This record gives sequence, C-alpha cells and structure tokens, in this order.
Amino acid sequence: MTPYDFKRVLAAVDGSEGSAKALDCAISICQAVGAELMGLAVEGKLPAYAASRGEVDEVKTEKDQYFAGVLEHARTTAAAQQVVMETDLVAGHAAEVITHYARAHGHDLIVIGHRGHFLGDYLLGSTADRVAHHAHCPVMVVR
Repeated sequence: MTPYDFKRVLAAVDGSEGSAKALDCAISICQAVGAELMGLAVEGKLPAYAASRGEVDEVKTEKDQYFAGVLEHARTTAAAQQVVMETDLVAGHAAEVITHYARAHGHDLIVIGHRGHFLGDYLLGSTADRVAHHAHCPVMVVR
C-alpha cells in the first residue's frame, strides 16, 4: 500500500499538543490524497468507586463538556483547511477503542500523537504504542 491508497483516515484526538500535531498531519494527508477524515476521542470510563451519584454526574458533565470542546476544535481546525471531518466520542480503553473503531469503520490509516493527556489511568503515549502493535492498518505516530 502506498500513501496514495488511503481513503479513510482516523485521527485520535484528546486536546493535547501531540494530538494537535497528529491532527495537522492527518489533515495534510487527506488534502493530498482526497481521503475522508474521522476524528475520534476516547473517554475513559468513570471509576466504579465514586463517592456519590452527584459526584459521578458532576465528573461526567465535566468530561462531556471537555470532549465536546475537543471535537469542536478538531472540526474547526479541519474546516479552516477545507477538510470536512466527522467526529465521534466513544467510552472505553483508548487503544482498544481506537483499533476496533478503525477496523469496524474501514479506516486504512490511523494517525495518533506520541504523547497526550492522561485519560483515566492511561497515558496516550502507551496508547500510541498499543495502537501501533494491534491495528489492522498502518499507524502514523506523530512526535
């Protein structure tokens, strides 16, 4: 497969500097080859030991607002460069979600930042490593 065979690109986004650089690379690839772009954010699951229902609701609301902002910023960034980008937010373990999502939706390239924010108990750097080892398609890890 050459880079020009890419038709569907998945960019993992989390609001970090590394994620922004990865998104810029994904946008450039889509511009160059006319590929579709999907921005995927993965929300870590809430801890099972939360103190009260009110605390869980408050944390969930904050996370929802944060990820809504991350995805809106990603769409705006792509649109500023004349690239239409769909977005999705999925809860779960980041590496598993990204690899399964890419396979299930027919993506043929995953672009991910080398390091990102802590998401739950996971650092995106370890996520990038896991995605690179378990993906069905090429993975571009952007420093």
